[in-house]
Amino acid sequence: MVIKDGPLKVALEREDSNIIKQELITYRIVNDTIVKEVVDRRFLKSGDYIDSTSSEPLMRKRYAT
Repeated sequence: MVIKDGPLKVALEREDSNIIKQELITYRIVNDTIVKEVVDRRFLKSGDYIDSTSSEPLMRKRYAT
C-alpha cells in the first residue's frame, strides 16, 4: 500500500523528538472473523525505536439471512 498525501501520511512522516509512541490500528476480515491488527513504534531516548505488531481475533462476521 502506498500512502497518499493526507493527515495519515503527515502523522507517520513527522519528525518530532517529543513523540514517544505511534500506533496504527487496522480492522480486517480474515476467514470470516473480524481481526484487530496493531502496529506500534516506541521511541527510545537514544533516537532508536522498537517496532511491534499484534493481531487479535474479535468476533466472527455475521451474515444477513
